[in-house]
Amino acid sequence: MVSRPVAALLLALVLLAACGPNIKSKEKVQEAIVNRLETNSGLDLKKLDITTTNVSFDKNMAYATVAFRQKGDSSLRSGMVMTYTLENRGGKWAVVKVGDSHKRSMAGQSPSAAGELPPGHPPLDSPEPPAVSNPHGGARPQ
Repeated sequence: MVSRPVAALLLALVLLAACGPNIKSKEKVQEAIVNRLETNSGLDLKKLDITTTNVSFDKNMAYATVAFRQKGDSSLRSGMVMTYTLENRGGKWAVVKVGDSHKRSMAGQSPSAAGELPPGHPPLDSPEPPAVSNPHGGARPQ
């Protein structure tokens, strides 16, 4: 027979688990992504269908793939796919990294983190565009 204090403790744990917010859900992840888009993107979200197509969880991180299409456009080649990395911060998901469907970072990443530039490409943080030599040697084409 289980003692009353042990039974009460077990009941409290079950109730706490049942009533606590389940942050590890596709809906909570999509909610965080849409909130970020509303505040940081400048997009008119009323004109887009946003679908979280895949979510995986690892400890306090979530990894989501999100498809964007213009409302009413069902063609297979339209739209775009983005990847999001989110972190559990105080019981809420926060987007910490955004990338395209090829897993390239979109913002806040240095060129070396997002991939190497082609040989001869000027640095992205250069204040002025590179000088371009005249291919005609100073003479005007005729």
